[in-house]
Formats: sequence, structure tokens, C-alpha cells
Amino acid sequence: MFRQITYFSFLMLCFFSTFAQNYDSQFSKPIVTEDGKFSYYELPPIKTVVGELIFLDRNLGALSSDVNSSDSWGDLYQWGRQTDGHEKRLSDTTLVLANSFEVNHGKFIVDEKKSNDWMLNSDDELWQNEDGLTNPCPCGYRVPTSEEWRALLNLGFEVKITEDGYYYLSIANGQLLLPAGGLRNAYTGHFIHIGTRGYYWAANTIAKGTSSCIDFNRDDLVPNITTYGFRALGRSVRCVKE
Repeated sequence: MFRQITYFSFLMLCFFSTFAQNYDSQFSKPIVTEDGKFSYYELPPIKTVVGELIFLDRNLGALSSDVNSSDSWGDLYQWGRQTDGHEKRLSDTTLVLANSFEVNHGKFIVDEKKSNDWMLNSDDELWQNEDGLTNPCPCGYRVPTSEEWRALLNLGFEVKITEDGYYYLSIANGQLLLPAGGLRNAYTGHFIHIGTRGYYWAANTIAKGTSSCIDFNRDDLVPNITTYGFRALGRSVRCVKE
């Protein structure tokens, strides 16, 4: 009953936040979230074996879609957490694991005991589809699945570097560009590999405390679909249209 009420509240919030800004059904205007702090645009559809995928033009929390700028890196989310402030790069940390997905603070939860999760009891349903209980994406969008990431990489990819020395992943001849926004360490809260490695969440869960993700770095120059993304890690999120 509690989850049903929460889901209904999510739908109502989604409805009013979308139509209060006079968007049409195709989001032909900028998609504005977080009280107008961030604007997103849709990229052209990318045809894959799992269907056409329409991504937003930048990472969640990014001020720019230009991979030549550090403003394209955006926020770093712990898997399954909603947009509550923990994802900000200047957010404080806490050693107290959450009892529920409804965290009452915006601190990054450090997994000091290495349980691999920011919750005491893992919850696999949080980022499943657009109606996931804590879906961080704007209304009508969701976190991509590992199958969708694989389908994209099958179109071809290349790790490139900008004039300022920032690495990024170019997929399908530049149809999708993913900046190397780095990683937030689950066990310390520190930031590592900023500008040199990219870490992106997928919606799928694997086992207790782990979820799917896509990684790439300047050394191997090969993107890797992993099955060992600890949920307490802070990774980038790029949303796809539902």
C-alpha cells in the first residue's frame, strides 16, 4: 500500500511539473528540471537492434553538452537513489546507511563496511523503468538498460580526447557523446579519474549490492559492460526516452 501511494504521488508530480511549463507531448521545448536549474534537449533517434533510442543531450546535472568543457560532466549518482542532493560533487558525506529508499538528507552515503550498497537492505526495484520509485530522470525518461548500452556499442565506438585533455566516448559516429566525468569512491567519498574515465549506470540489477553499468577509460580505450558496479559508487547518468 505504501509503495502504491508513493507511485501515485510520483505520477502526479510528473504530470504537473511537465504540463505546468507548457511542454507539448514531444517535448519540443527544453526540458527544465530542478526548479529551472538544468535544461536538457533530445538528441536525434539512434537506430539499434532493440529499437530507436532517444537520449538527452547531456548527463544529469550537467550545465553543458559540450564534451570540451568540464561543465558536461554532471552529477554522480549512487544506484537507485533519487535526486536529493547526494549526487552533487560538493555534497557532504555520512557513514550511516539508509533504512529506506526515502533518504531524508542529501549526503553521499559512504559504505565504510564495504557492503556495496548505500542501503541496509538492497532494493532492486528502484530504477526499473520510468515509473521506478526513485527514477532520477525527467518525466518521460529513464535510466538505460544494459541491453540498450550493448546495442549502442555494437554500432561502433571510439574513446577520444578534447583539446583540453578531457576524454570522452563517441558512439555510432558521434551520435552519442559521453564525457569522462569520473567516479565517486563508495568507501571514502573521494573523487577519482575525473576527465579520464567514464562510468555510467544501467537500470538492471545483478545481485545484492550490484547493478549493471558501462565503463570506459583512456588506457584500455575499450568500453566495458560490467556486472560488478557496486551501488554505493557515484556514477554518471544519461537518460533515455521511455
